Amino acid sequence: MKKQSINTIAKRFFLGNILAAMFFLSANATTATTKVSAIDPTKKIEVKYVGTEKENLFFNVKFNNESGKSFKVYVLDEVGEVIFSDKYTEKAFDKKFVFPTSMDINKLTFLIQSDKGSYKEIFDVAFSTNTVSEVSVTKK
Repeated sequence: MKKQSINTIAKRFFLGNILAAMFFLSANATTATTKVSAIDPTKKIEVKYVGTEKENLFFNVKFNNESGKSFKVYVLDEVGEVIFSDKYTEKAFDKKFVFPTSMDINKLTFLIQSDKGSYKEIFDVAFSTNTVSEVSVTKK
């Protein structure tokens, strides 16, 4: 009796996993083929490293959003956790991002996507910080 119930449970579990996998794979296939965009993909999104000053890293994000439709900007750290996120509708988006070097991050990801998520652009920024100390000793 126990053997039969364990086999039944195992079969149901296995079939349930197969159905779940098919569901997720079919959902991925449909989102990959649809590319209707609230953000005009021909407009260039630009992410630039501006420089470092007083223990801070500066980045500038520019986007010419002529349609004026809403979009979201996310900044993720190296493990994928959201550091910053906000929603904008500006036609001439130009924003400066400042991150302290004390955060000990080696990679940032800037993700800009339409409000409904139908279009997105991802910019990965990898960097390393090297400290150079010049010491001069003179004898008088």
